[in-house]
Amino acid sequence: MHQKAIRPVSKDAARDYAKAVLEQTYHAKVNRIRYVGGGSFGYVYKAEIDKAPFTVIMKACRTEGICEREARELALLGADTLIKIPRVYFTFLATDEIPVDFIAMECVAGTNCFTDFVKLLNSKKAKARFADEVTTAVHHWHERTNDKFGLIGNAVYDDWLDFYRPFAADILECARDLAKSGKLEKNVLAAMERARAAFDFIFSEKVETACLIHGDMNVMNIMSDRRLRPTAIIDPLESKWADREYELFQLRNLTGDRFGLYDTYKAKYPVSEKCDLKTAFYALYHEVYAFIISGTKVNSILMPLVKRMNRELDKYGL
Repeated sequence: MHQKAIRPVSKDAARDYAKAVLEQTYHAKVNRIRYVGGGSFGYVYKAEIDKAPFTVIMKACRTEGICEREARELALLGADTLIKIPRVYFTFLATDEIPVDFIAMECVAGTNCFTDFVKLLNSKKAKARFADEVTTAVHHWHERTNDKFGLIGNAVYDDWLDFYRPFAADILECARDLAKSGKLEKNVLAAMERARAAFDFIFSEKVETACLIHGDMNVMNIMSDRRLRPTAIIDPLESKWADREYELFQLRNLTGDRFGLYDTYKAKYPVSEKCDLKTAFYALYHEVYAFIISGTKVNSILMPLVKRMNRELDKYGL
């Protein structure tokens, strides 16, 4: 496990490349194109062109190897969904002239439920309705099952832990190296080591069913109008046939708890006895994994996960 190759392209250059891709693909004039967001792995632009579909979202995938995978995940999730998934128009793979991959997608309504902080001012009733609609849609995906566990397109494992145990072990080994080099805080590694020592206890309840998960179901990827009516869900990340509780920790990330997403899901649908303990493990290891593959560490997310992991372990005297 190592950091994924991230193409050193600037926002301005990626915008110009996006314009060129649109002109080549649609033989159209690009009337306007502007940056609308992004993160460790890519930049996102909204473009207006003079031919159908007229408005296109262009995602510049700076990380090699994720463009077509994400497009497949969007198609699979969107094939049976209760909340809109943007339709993929086409994918473009890097060339010598345009050295970055692109996903061209349908433009969806609304803004994300993290950066648009005014949404936190909605009433308790509106937040409860929002949580109910989002968790119903998430559970709808979880009801789609497979006979094997693993990544979409490579589900080959008979048991969830056949996939997850070595994956977690790889994350921990990389975390040890990062801590030795001073790139990861000692308290993070200590919590990971403590949790790993209790792995067999934490995961003693067998996962019976491989369920479809989005893979990044946090509020940044949930779009809504100002009144918290969900309009779309975007940006899956390594969607899997997995333990459905591997999805749930994302419901608490960022401002998820302010909307009650995690607690609402647990109240509506059966979860394992050790769900809180399991999701604390999943959350901590996933955030370190994100650091490993992207090179970006977000301590405002990571440090609360360390505290939660230790708190859950304390409850069981581990």
